[in-house]
Amino acid sequence: MASPSSSPEKRKNGKETENGKPPLDEVGKRRAKKEGLGWIEWMMGWFYLAYEMLFQRIIASNLENPMPLPPINDLTFVVTGSTSGIGKEIARQLAEAGGHVVMAVRNPKAATDLIKKWQEDWSGKGLPLNIEVMELNLLSLDSVVRFADTWNARSGALHALINNAGIFSIGEPQKFSKDGYEEHMQVNHLAPALLSVLLLPSLIRSSPSRIVNVNSIVSFLVLLLLRDCMHYLCFAMPISLSSFHALFEGIDECTKQIV
Repeated sequence: MASPSSSPEKRKNGKETENGKPPLDEVGKRRAKKEGLGWIEWMMGWFYLAYEMLFQRIIASNLENPMPLPPINDLTFVVTGSTSGIGKEIARQLAEAGGHVVMAVRNPKAATDLIKKWQEDWSGKGLPLNIEVMELNLLSLDSVVRFADTWNARSGALHALINNAGIFSIGEPQKFSKDGYEEHMQVNHLAPALLSVLLLPSLIRSSPSRIVNVNSIVSFLVLLLLRDCMHYLCFAMPISLSSFHALFEGIDECTKQIV
């Protein structure tokens, strides 16, 4: 008779294993632990954030404000989220350098008020600023498609798309857009990607052109779980599949132009 120690089943920490391998539920628990950020990642993330907040003014103190730009009178720029923060300064300084700036915003009235103030401040310094406002709400993929259709219908030039708009909410319940996507995922990633693809015909026509994506240091503190991504892909996408059909049409049209 075989002794208990020679049995293929062994005991480890009071739990049965087979062929020296832990049971499936134990494997699942270990994987779940690995999906979280370790203390080193958390410390590094907060270090980067504190470093930027405390020292960015010191590091940038040698830079001119506003920074001098070369003449850009013949260039057109679309700047999303340009009624506040970095986007507002980008739009203003590009316009003062002579560029044609399109403020793509969800609040056209706020943008119009800003333009009026900028025109008054710029009065007497040169030609009137060449700025216009177009409505764009990244929480609605239909709004993204409408914006792109309106712009492409002009058949005008577009030398730079600056994807600046973004949101960050902390301590609030998770929210989803009417398209079925988590709001941060849609505003910060999906909608800018869709906008970029749909505007490729104008960008290619104006080559050399650029797509500029503004990011945040807070990304060092973000953990994206694969199971959440699979949930959005498997369950949320069918809700807005009709909107994303325009994305593939845009890719097809751009491919034809490149060829």
